Amino acid sequence: MADKSSVRTGIEFSATVIAVIGAVWAGKTYFETWMYDTIDKAVEEKIAVIEKLQLADLLVLYGYPDETISELRKIADRVARLDADDKRKIAFYDNYLDAVADSDGTLKFEPEIRMLHSVFSNEMQTDGWHDEKLAYVAMFLPEAQADDGYFDRQVVGRLKLAVNQYEADDDLESLAGAYRNLSLAHLCRGEQDQAVEAMEMAAEMQPFEYYFMVPMWDLEDFLEEPEIKKLDTVCSSNVSQGYARIMQSFGVSENPVREFLREYTR
Repeated sequence: MADKSSVRTGIEFSATVIAVIGAVWAGKTYFETWMYDTIDKAVEEKIAVIEKLQLADLLVLYGYPDETISELRKIADRVARLDADDKRKIAFYDNYLDAVADSDGTLKFEPEIRMLHSVFSNEMQTDGWHDEKLAYVAMFLPEAQADDGYFDRQVVGRLKLAVNQYEADDDLESLAGAYRNLSLAHLCRGEQDQAVEAMEMAAEMQPFEYYFMVPMWDLEDFLEEPEIKKLDTVCSSNVSQGYARIMQSFGVSENPVREFLREYTR
């Protein structure tokens, strides 16, 4: 007959083994839960952000700015937690700025415009492209029309920064675009002479576009450009009318492209 002390020892040992196995199993379950909560969820979140950013890229590219903004709003909270130099955060705000500027209803995105100005003033790095876009959307804020100082800083000032940056980069196409937007800014305040001067600088950067292609367009083409027409809703002066007059002038003014073609075809 087995000694009682031996039986007791065996039972205690078995209980210990069972307890250890139970602890190991519980630890395994805890570890798996931890793996899911901390790693799998992080991966899923990262993939979700990337997928939305890829979709936003496509929507902006194919001309769906309002839909772009709708998709970006879904990941705004996640992106806000990223570091300022994170490529996902940079892509998020770049797409957001592009979409707000390109929307036919830029005016309805006033909260987004303020958010973007705050972000790019305090967190994110800017270049000529950013300054040009930020200047354009700033024209839709009420203070742009109520405060000349604000307009000079956030619209004219930023556009001049963009001009300087594009000149430094020798980016003539972008430089032409910045001068064109500077012309629109002057038209917004009824400054016709300054608007003409800025548009002539744009033409100097792209003479073929302004002196050869533009004269082929009708007056209605200029008056109905969505990007121009929507400024009429917020500017004290009729921007589309002033823009159309300036653009038509390229068809009757001294034309370096026409002269070049005439010389070339002799």
